[in-house]
Amino acid sequence: MKGVDNSLNLGVGHISHDEFLGKYYQNISPAIVHVQRGIFAKFDENGIPHTYHSNRINYSPVLIIQYAIMCHDLYLNGKNTEENKANILNIMNWLDKNSEVFKDAIVWRSIANEQYNLPEGWVSGMYQGQALSLYLRAYQLFEDEKYLNTALKVFNSFKYDYSEGGFKRVDKHNCIWFEEYPTPEPSYVLNGFIYAIWGIYDLYRVTKSHEAKELWDSCVNTLEVNLHKYDAWYWSVYDQLKEQLVSYYYQKNVHIPIMQVMYELTEKEIFNKYAIKWEKNLNNSFHRFITQIMYRVKPRLKKLRK
Repeated sequence: MKGVDNSLNLGVGHISHDEFLGKYYQNISPAIVHVQRGIFAKFDENGIPHTYHSNRINYSPVLIIQYAIMCHDLYLNGKNTEENKANILNIMNWLDKNSEVFKDAIVWRSIANEQYNLPEGWVSGMYQGQALSLYLRAYQLFEDEKYLNTALKVFNSFKYDYSEGGFKRVDKHNCIWFEEYPTPEPSYVLNGFIYAIWGIYDLYRVTKSHEAKELWDSCVNTLEVNLHKYDAWYWSVYDQLKEQLVSYYYQKNVHIPIMQVMYELTEKEIFNKYAIKWEKNLNNSFHRFITQIMYRVKPRLKKLRK
C-alpha cells in the first residue's frame, strides 16, 4: 500500500467479555496518522474523511467508521478527549444521515469496486460489523438509546443472504460467512469476516442476545474449519477467490493481530498456531524474499490454471 507506515504496530487491543465494551479488540488507533497525513484520505469542511475516486469525492463507510473507532480509543486513552469525543459525535451524525433502510435493517452502501468487480450500491459485512462495534460503543459513551436501537437494526442485516441483496453465505460444509466483498463467486476475505463477527460478539456482550451468541459460535467454527486455506507455507493470503498474498503491512498489522485477538477471545489453539506461524514468516528474511518473488509469480500461475 503506497505511503503506508510499516513502522506502526496495530497489536492486540482491549480483550474483555464484560458488558462494558471499552476499547476495540485491536489497537488500530496508531493508524490514524494515515488519515491525518492525508495518505488514505482527506477531511472535508465538516471534518469527515473522504477519498477521491474517478474524479469525484467518495465517502467510504469503512474509512469513516474506522476513523471513529480510532477516535473512541484515543478518547478512552485520555488523549485530546474533548476533540475526539466531538469527532465521534460528528461521525455518528454523518452515519445516521447517510444510512439506508434495507428491509428491517440499516445499511451503508459503497461505490463501485474495481478489484472485485462490484457495481455501486453493494453492502459489506465488514462495514456492517464495524458499524455494530462503533454504535454499541457510542451507546455506552453517550448513554443514548438511539445508538443501541440503530445497532439492533444493523444486526438485522446479517440475516440476509447474497441472493437477497445481503452479504451472508452458507458454504457446502454448512459454514456461515459474512462477505466483505459480496462477489458472485464467494471471496471470503479473512480479515473482513473477522472484523464483521467482532461486531456480533459486541452485541452479545451488551445485550446478552442468544441469537448473537449462537451466530458468533457458528462463525468461530467457520474459522476453525477454514483457516488453513489462508496459509501459504511462507506467508498468508487475503481471500479464497484471488488468493493474493497480503502485503508486509497486512501480515504485521492485520492477519497476525486478528489471530492473536481471536485466540484471546476464544482460547482456541488454532488461532494461536497461525498467529505464531505468520509472525515467524514475517520475521524470516528468506520467507520475505520468497514472498516478494511470489507477489509477481502467483497471479501468473493462477491465470495459467484457469
